[in-house]
Amino acid sequence: MNILIEGWRGINHSYALVNQWQILELVKLSKIAFKDVPFINENWNIKKNDSGLNEENKNIINSIEPPLNDFKYDITYRISGPFNFDYNFKSKLLFVFATTEFKNITKEDYINGEPNYLKNKNDFFLHTPSNWSKDGFLKAGFREDQVLVIPHGIDINMFKLISEDEKKNIREKYKFKNDDFILTNVGAMTQNKGVEALIAAYGILKKKYKNLKLILKDQSNLYHRKAKDVFNTLLNTDFNKKYKIIYDDMMKDVLIISKNLNLKELRNIYSISDCYVSPYTAEGFNMTPLEAAGCGTQIVITKGGSTDDYFDNSIGYQIESYERKKDDNTMLNPKLDSLIAILEKIINKPDETKLERSKYVHNNFSWEKTAIKLKKEFEKKLSK
Repeated sequence: MNILIEGWRGINHSYALVNQWQILELVKLSKIAFKDVPFINENWNIKKNDSGLNEENKNIINSIEPPLNDFKYDITYRISGPFNFDYNFKSKLLFVFATTEFKNITKEDYINGEPNYLKNKNDFFLHTPSNWSKDGFLKAGFREDQVLVIPHGIDINMFKLISEDEKKNIREKYKFKNDDFILTNVGAMTQNKGVEALIAAYGILKKKYKNLKLILKDQSNLYHRKAKDVFNTLLNTDFNKKYKIIYDDMMKDVLIISKNLNLKELRNIYSISDCYVSPYTAEGFNMTPLEAAGCGTQIVITKGGSTDDYFDNSIGYQIESYERKKDDNTMLNPKLDSLIAILEKIINKPDETKLERSKYVHNNFSWEKTAIKLKKEFEKKLSK
């Protein structure tokens, strides 16, 4: 099978990372050509926003040949933003990777085409990583058979259990004590990530559990929203005035990481964490909790959203939530009292299932499995 991929690579934006991980597996299964698509922001570049992949993997990705002008490929696979719905393509079938975090697509989300036109085409398909996201495309008018749900994976060679001695050394490096209980979130600090709810829960619980610590990572290079902006916003809320969630003792035990992390550094952060917390309101997939669980870390995620596709009781807990709509967008509201109750339970309960947690993720959500499923869908659609 010959596949032409048109998309992003080289940086740590989620679409570029998904593309790069899929490429590393697809090159083992098919013949790949690659066409770079310009980033939507001039500040996005490899120097500021490096992917974090090792040099061997970068070389594999960068060595893929550009497309041949006079060659008709079996598949064109596009993965960039806005979604490129251009119906002009030199292949038998066109697949576009896309997500709808809010179960809705707007005119700003895509270019060069219209859902009402493409929904009638038998050679046009969408790849999305969750059923939550799929609902948004069905709502936009695409046919059920046009929208393929294939979940993401993790790098199982990196996001795995490490020794207790390694954890001890990493904790010492970041100046954490053995009895510190660490909550972590390293997702982008966009509003849909729910970091405000995590900070609120941490601020409330910190008054009772003095050994509670919090690790946050902002991605200001990509999204221009820094952790201090989130704290400043919360500081002026009525909620903070009533419950005093922002105060000196809690702030001194918050570690904020602003620099880009390579994969090993990211694995180290997951591994020293006692709990990875993601009280998100809207996500297309939400990969970081899955990576953390691959490292054996228990996760706490919002119930009812895209993570339902990969959640299992063996890997953590779900925060009770309810759906709300704003205009045409659908979001989840994770309940703060549910989040606090779950975290308090975890703090007081020894974690003895790290191995089972890691095995569940490794057995079900590797990038190899993602690529195999994607290729099978390509073959299935080609055979019709």
